[in-house]
Amino acid sequence: MARQGTSAVDCRRAAADRHMKIGRAQLASLAIVWKHPHVSRLGVRVNPNLRSTVARWMPSNNVLEISATAKSKSKRAFQEVICHEAAHMVVWDRAGRRTRPHGPEWAALMRAAGFEPRATLVRCGRRRGSSNTRRIRHFCPVCHFSKIAKRRMPRWRCPECQAIGLEGKLKMSRVSRQ
Repeated sequence: MARQGTSAVDCRRAAADRHMKIGRAQLASLAIVWKHPHVSRLGVRVNPNLRSTVARWMPSNNVLEISATAKSKSKRAFQEVICHEAAHMVVWDRAGRRTRPHGPEWAALMRAAGFEPRATLVRCGRRRGSSNTRRIRHFCPVCHFSKIAKRRMPRWRCPECQAIGLEGKLKMSRVSRQ
């Protein structure tokens, strides 16, 4: 007997298929615009493990890996991500390592495809370096030596106290970034 309705897995699979079709169509279009037939042979797959990057081109197996973040964006933003990564492949094919990743050759390809050349397309995950980033102050309770780091450094010791034969263990406290 057939099931009534669809499961969540079926819905996710359908959404992934829709994005892959959009990606394949975008690559076919770019191959014509850029006069580079290899673009249409690129594979597209979603990699749920991508956290710090929205997408990447994997030259070893000629695949564009797309994060779940990119998948959740609008169709236009998704197409821009595909274009961005495919442009890296074309620049690599044409010039190799002689060019910068987001250099003038790459920018020209993005403009030819109808997108503004931007190195950062979509934010993925937490922003680093924001004003509310917390820091850890490491200080010596004996001589008041102090040093600040982005994270806890339990192996750090006070150089002044160690020089006179003391353990030099530092205490730690969180401080707001100024």
